[in-house]
Amino acid sequence: MLPPRNPGATRNPIMRTRRFPPALLALLAAVSIAGCATRPSAPPTPVQDTSPIKEEQATPQQRAKLHAELAAGYYQRGQMDVALQELGIAKSIDPTDARIYNVYGLVYAMLGEEKKAEESFRQALSLAPGDSEVRENWGAFLCGTGHPKEALPEFEQVLRDPLYKHSEIALINAGKCSAALGDVQKADDYLRRALAVSPGNPIASYNLALLSYRAQSYGEARAWMRQVMRQASPPPEALWLGMCIERKGGDRDSERSYESQLRNRYPDSPEAKATAGGTCP
Repeated sequence: MLPPRNPGATRNPIMRTRRFPPALLALLAAVSIAGCATRPSAPPTPVQDTSPIKEEQATPQQRAKLHAELAAGYYQRGQMDVALQELGIAKSIDPTDARIYNVYGLVYAMLGEEKKAEESFRQALSLAPGDSEVRENWGAFLCGTGHPKEALPEFEQVLRDPLYKHSEIALINAGKCSAALGDVQKADDYLRRALAVSPGNPIASYNLALLSYRAQSYGEARAWMRQVMRQASPPPEALWLGMCIERKGGDRDSERSYESQLRNRYPDSPEAKATAGGTCP
């Protein structure tokens, strides 16, 4: 049996790199529908330096920032070894820049080195306690490593920041942490707030579908899945959940459609392999 993946605690959470002005690297790490960081499937492309400041003309602080930006780009492309090299250069130039330790935390979390990730995030927060993106990443790390209760105040602090532009990410993570704590109503509230900020957000919709499925509200779960399936390439955990919803709801044709998509698009995934004799929880 392969249940729908827990969006709250078992894999790396959604985490953000700082929006570095003036250039390039303010994107989310690649995420699956459950909101977990993953390595890009396509071969990574070289990071291009789009900064208008030439390194030889920059101050030490600008040079450190440039290398931190490059490290964030390599992190987003799944090149953790190169990211660590760039971070080492940045740290040697300016060890007081919080963004360096923020990206260190992201990289170490992706590598599964939890102690180093925790030390890095704590160092970033000691240098920039008011930085909402660092605090959001710290909360996501806490939630993803089995400390959802400690994570929620971090997201709440982020949400009180009127200048923070990505509240839907903090709301989704807060929803997942609440679900991990068994507070279904609070999880539902956070996720609906995320959709109010970011209409049609597939990650929020997936987690709402999962909450409804667990509550055996299959009609509502089916409605949330319609938003998830508007993606060009819904990931395997979304197709598995859709299949289970339709199986429990008794729509055999729709169940077979999800199962077919799962096997054709992701034949080597655990979800596709589990369709042969697997049962839905």
